[in-house]
Amino acid sequence: MNNKNKFRFWNPQTRSFVTNYKYNGFVDELFEPDEFLKHQQYLGIFDKNMKEIYEGDVVRFNYLEGDQITIGVGLVRYNNSYCAYVIDSDIGTIAIMNISLDSLEVIGNMVEDYTWNEEGTELIRQTK
Repeated sequence: MNNKNKFRFWNPQTRSFVTNYKYNGFVDELFEPDEFLKHQQYLGIFDKNMKEIYEGDVVRFNYLEGDQITIGVGLVRYNNSYCAYVIDSDIGTIAIMNISLDSLEVIGNMVEDYTWNEEGTELIRQTK
């Protein structure tokens, strides 16, 4: 069993992610507030295309509410109130444990592909 924490770091100077970084210890000892490198933790799950899912990823997913399936798009992040990873989406904040994991699909991330609108209610794809 592999218990190592896995992270990726966004480097704004090179506009790319630093990957292949593994850390097996206390996160607070590793990360101090840093405007340069932004860390994002791997959740330990894959999307339907076998792509690793990290904090800050934008995902498309199916959510079953009653007998109706809703397709949502949202941002993966850790929520202290839930004590879990959630997706802040166009249909609300939903804990990942309540989503059909085989429907998750990474469609981008918040540093390369998406931003919030001015009201903070909708994800907007950035033009490159």
